[in-house]
Amino acid sequence: MMNKSQRADVALLLVTIFWGAGFPITKFALQTIPPLYHIGLRFLIAAVLLSIIFFRKFKKIDRSILKPALIMAALLFSTYALQTIGLLYTTASKSAFYSGLAVLFVPIITLVAYRTTINLNTRVSIILAVIGLFLLSYSGTDLSFNMGDFMTLLCSATYAMLLLLTTEYVKHHDATQLSIVQMYIVAIFGFAAALVFERWNTPMSPLSFHSLIFSAVLCTAFAFWMQVTAQKFTSASHVALIFTMEPVFGASISWLLLNERLGLKGFIGGGFIISAMLISEFDFLALKNKIMTKLKENEKSL
Repeated sequence: MMNKSQRADVALLLVTIFWGAGFPITKFALQTIPPLYHIGLRFLIAAVLLSIIFFRKFKKIDRSILKPALIMAALLFSTYALQTIGLLYTTASKSAFYSGLAVLFVPIITLVAYRTTINLNTRVSIILAVIGLFLLSYSGTDLSFNMGDFMTLLCSATYAMLLLLTTEYVKHHDATQLSIVQMYIVAIFGFAAALVFERWNTPMSPLSFHSLIFSAVLCTAFAFWMQVTAQKFTSASHVALIFTMEPVFGASISWLLLNERLGLKGFIGGGFIISAMLISEFDFLALKNKIMTKLKENEKSL
């Protein structure tokens, strides 16, 4: 029987599967939908859907939730915007690597801001996950660092701050209400930015429409609601570590849908990330205690 923390981990792993699928699906959507309009539409649809499903909670939303939801929405929109703009100046492979470094930023920010220690399991898992991300995502030979790389790193740090603040906010506010209000605000940010920076001249194709619905329902409504809810029962560092599985699922599903090859290095990188996940879940201290207890029992029997 799984405890709440383990159920939260399973839920978050499911979220990464949908987000992984979101990479190739979003490529279909962006064929006829500009990026900022896509953000506005997917978050608006998600917000309306959750408002209908959780209508009783939606009716009870009060002003006290606006400030944390606004901060979360600003960080989430900044994450999307920085990653998108960063892609204009750097390669997709470097972007994927730097975007995954939230797994490194979360414990660093936690260590500096909250003065908390990082256990051995988490430290080993983070090292393996970073190596895995590099092998899985970074396929180029360009080792230079440009403005796009900096913006993508900033995106990763912004998302790490979002994970940490979400862990704090769900202790004092309803997770579903936070998710709904956050999504409405991100949608407003998306449409506002789109009106300033984008023109939409191409009619939406049926493929783009269906891809948009998939992104809105599963990658946004379900995924972000599940993430915020699950963060009641696990740490931000653990969430960031689980989310390193996203490029693994993304690469696998892109191979299925788009025939994109992963390569030997990619498979090895995926293995490192999966190993990091398994190590993070394994209780080495409990194993050590069991071994010590068994040794003491053997000594007494002798």
